[in-house]
Amino acid sequence: MKKWEQRRTLLLNELAKEGKMSLRQVQDLLNISESTARRFIIELEQDHCLLRRFGGIQKIEPASPKYSYEETQDRHADEKKQIGIYAANLVENGDVLFLSGGSTIKYMALALSRRLETGDLTSVSVITNSLVSAEVLYKYTDVIMPGGIYRESLQVLDGSLTEKNLRSMCFTKAFLGVVAVNETEGFMTSDIATNSIHEVVLSKAASFYVLADSSKFNKHSFISYAPVKDAAAIITDKALPPVLQETFTAQGTTLYLA
Repeated sequence: MKKWEQRRTLLLNELAKEGKMSLRQVQDLLNISESTARRFIIELEQDHCLLRRFGGIQKIEPASPKYSYEETQDRHADEKKQIGIYAANLVENGDVLFLSGGSTIKYMALALSRRLETGDLTSVSVITNSLVSAEVLYKYTDVIMPGGIYRESLQVLDGSLTEKNLRSMCFTKAFLGVVAVNETEGFMTSDIATNSIHEVVLSKAASFYVLADSSKFNKHSFISYAPVKDAAAIITDKALPPVLQETFTAQGTTLYLA
């Protein structure tokens, strides 16, 4: 058996037992350098043997329920509206924004459109893969869509073309949706393509904010795209229990309560 195949078998057997592994654990298990470990992990992910996550890898679990824009857009609408207004007020003249998909981001887009329409905000550029947000904003400012495959259930464009085009852009602020916020796992989505888009955006954004109503805290989903401490802030609502507020702020996370 070739060395690559031996390493593959050893790593996948260990991952099956542990569920998740850090990059350091992969290096130690296989006795390889960090750069070699990263290349090896990328190859295995391309072969659909595992998933990369921030700081390491995780095994592929049975498919979790998929996020649907249509099914979630009316849930916690009042809270999402307030979160969207708060987020829109963080935008400054001259900002180059990335807006992800999601129903809470739509409320931010609506609040942004009102600021732009009244002249309270000018000289803002928006890059988004969300058809919903693009439709809300295109009359009031420049909106750039990065192309890709249309996902009807999510109302977004994604895929390799989307990722390629986003890598050529830079953002002053990114505003991202989320399926679950977990104190140990971080910001989580239920969709691999969405996760990949978020990872690319985070590598190109000077700062990022996550919009999450309080019902999404201490939940769990399929895959993580960043630890909570990395966000400039989580924008949530005042219904978030004080004990959870303390838990997250103790980790160095900034919470804005709308």
